[in-house]
Amino acid sequence: MEIYVVRPGDTLYGIARRFGVTIAELINVNQFVNPAELVIGQAILIPVSPREPLRYTVAPGDTLFQIAQTFNTTVAAIAQANQIADPNRIMVGTVLTIPGWSQTTYTVSPGDTLYQIAGRFGVSINQIAETNQIADPSRIFPGQILIIPQPIAPATRRIIETMAYFQLTNLAGLGRTLAAISPYLTYGGLFQYPVSATGEITVALNTQQAANLLNSNNVKPLLVITNWGPDGFEPDLARTIMGNPAVKARAIQNTLQIIERYGFAGVNVDFENMYPEDRPLFNNFIRDLRDALKPRNYIISLAAPPKAADLPNASWVGTFDYRTLGELADFIFLMTYEWGWIGGPPMAVAPINQVRRSLDYAVTQIPRAKILQGNPFYGYNWPLPDTPESVAVPLNLVDVYSLAYRFNATINYDPTAQSPWFLYTDASGVSHEVWFDDTRSIDVKYDTANEYNLRGVGWWSFTNEPYGFPQNWPLMDEKFIVRKI
Repeated sequence: MEIYVVRPGDTLYGIARRFGVTIAELINVNQFVNPAELVIGQAILIPVSPREPLRYTVAPGDTLFQIAQTFNTTVAAIAQANQIADPNRIMVGTVLTIPGWSQTTYTVSPGDTLYQIAGRFGVSINQIAETNQIADPSRIFPGQILIIPQPIAPATRRIIETMAYFQLTNLAGLGRTLAAISPYLTYGGLFQYPVSATGEITVALNTQQAANLLNSNNVKPLLVITNWGPDGFEPDLARTIMGNPAVKARAIQNTLQIIERYGFAGVNVDFENMYPEDRPLFNNFIRDLRDALKPRNYIISLAAPPKAADLPNASWVGTFDYRTLGELADFIFLMTYEWGWIGGPPMAVAPINQVRRSLDYAVTQIPRAKILQGNPFYGYNWPLPDTPESVAVPLNLVDVYSLAYRFNATINYDPTAQSPWFLYTDASGVSHEVWFDDTRSIDVKYDTANEYNLRGVGWWSFTNEPYGFPQNWPLMDEKFIVRKI
């Protein structure tokens, strides 16, 4: 797949013609809600046809050595690929297959330069000029069809595990989502099962149906237990659960019983907003939970906030002793998001520079093979000006384009955060700033997970449908093989 960013004047017809694909192929891979509503700055996927070997026509004065130099290969490799007995004798007009290269076509648009086209496709001006026998690289014209040489990257995809958090609402939507994306999921965390101050766990009435949906789609369900109370994630509730031996024992026993009764594969502990001084209590809670679950071969996992240093006295993150938790858990879902949060100020939800800072520290404390890099499948819409009273509205990653189109917004892309954003003014005259993730930003995040050699990636969404955005899954297919258990 190739990522293309919509420019002024673009239409699906024009984009399809430019890249030699059909409109139906563009719609199929991008699943546009309304194909006519393209937004300037919107990133879309261009399906790539099966690779066609690069064919080079020998020009007067060419030698195999020169051709090999142009395409960073060897005379012997070209001679072997084309069954040339004498590499010193090649005929003008001979069509050679260049090993390690493929070709695609590109139709020159008004304003295009060979420099821009070469940069877009990641090749040199000379390689395009030589392939197309262009004597003067400054002279190309609209409508001209160019052969674009493309180096063939080794076809390697890492084997990873993934985890998606799902809500215990709209199970019909969950069923449709799983039918579409289950091949890309190892685990599904069902959110949420709050633990009370007495160690009881609230079990939703549709738990069996939800667990069955995941199991029937070969996605391992995980029971997500939380310290959620009337005021959200409650630190005092977490302290009671972990600090009272009788309550802790009851909570662990109830967790085990629910796992066994409903067919869960294990637990995911999502305790948040705990007191930093309760770090030993949390370590011991995870240790006791592991000791109860592991003899029965159940998975023990947890969600942890990102941090760039230990910060033992800091709110939200201080409770999390990465090194100890990394030893106890089978894996940790690292929540590398929420830098841009509902309370503002407006900024990227998961800026890649901050994600990398967090991972730089995490891999020194937690085995890489136990880290799932969490990604946000949502954006935020902040009213402006940013004040303590103004809070953002969460957005799913499909409707965000309808919003931008309705208010004629242009989508920008922050080069440091590697995240898209836009501004608009609503019908009431209120200005808004929107940050979200798209094809470009998630592609960078997946490359980062690969670079750090992590166990895999995961996602948080506040809706079961849509779950993320359609282009995510072709990208996953190109980069990864998802392990099933």
